[in-house]
Amino acid sequence: MNAPAKDTPTRRRDYDRRKKRSVLRKSGRPLWRQPMMLGVVVLLLGCGGGAGWWAWHEGWLIEARNRLDSVTRGVIGAITPFRLTDVTVEGRDYVERSAILAALDVKPGDSLLGVDLQASRQRLEAIDWVASATVERRLPDTLYVTLKERRAVAIWQSGTEYTLIDRDGRTVRASRMPPGAEALLLLSGAGAPEHVGELLLLLAYEPVVARQLRAAVWVGQRRWNLILNNGVEIWLPEEDAVAALKQLAKLDGQHRLLSREFGVVDLRLPDKLYLRKGVVGGQPLQGPV
Repeated sequence: MNAPAKDTPTRRRDYDRRKKRSVLRKSGRPLWRQPMMLGVVVLLLGCGGGAGWWAWHEGWLIEARNRLDSVTRGVIGAITPFRLTDVTVEGRDYVERSAILAALDVKPGDSLLGVDLQASRQRLEAIDWVASATVERRLPDTLYVTLKERRAVAIWQSGTEYTLIDRDGRTVRASRMPPGAEALLLLSGAGAPEHVGELLLLLAYEPVVARQLRAAVWVGQRRWNLILNNGVEIWLPEEDAVAALKQLAKLDGQHRLLSREFGVVDLRLPDKLYLRKGVVGGQPLQGPV
């Protein structure tokens, strides 16, 4: 029978090494894969996401972005030699200078290179009187604006309100009436602004009548009554108003009808002309001409 092996120092060291390797194999997963650590990571990520959402909800991130933009503009302004000292505007008649500066959103000392030209143009074109605009940098220190303004051709009276109208029938709102507005054609009647283009085209055929015209009334959504400076009213027909107006101009040249004491010249019936004493619906003083 073999004698039991002696517990030598060498054998004991081998046993200790095997025991350590066994322990390492049982718990050899990385630290980040341990269940406890995974829970900690998830908790931290959840808290971070919730805090991020809350910060966004509270406007912190927006405020931080705005401050960053401000700092960026400040840095650009500090390093650029092109600082704004003048704003030059061409083509301005009606638009207030304060409205232009508010749309440009600039002030002296701003970086000329930092001006957003496209955004400035869009804000200018949002002003009621502006039809189109261009914005340019004129180095070293000038912002150059060119405006094309809308032109009023008439004033529309609706109740006690007066609104300026351009030739396309668009209403124009302004903080003040433009110079010369008192000489503009006065319109009334529901829907009159939408038909002002037709009226202007009609008057272009007879400039003599156009020069004497003070006001026009759009009647029944279908025809015009013209009122001259001397108070004479011309009642145009619903159809073929151009022919009726030409006939009137011819007769006026022969008989000076528009300068006589007739209040109404009724052209509503084809090939007939009725002169009235200015009483709507009154009996004709003269048969058809």
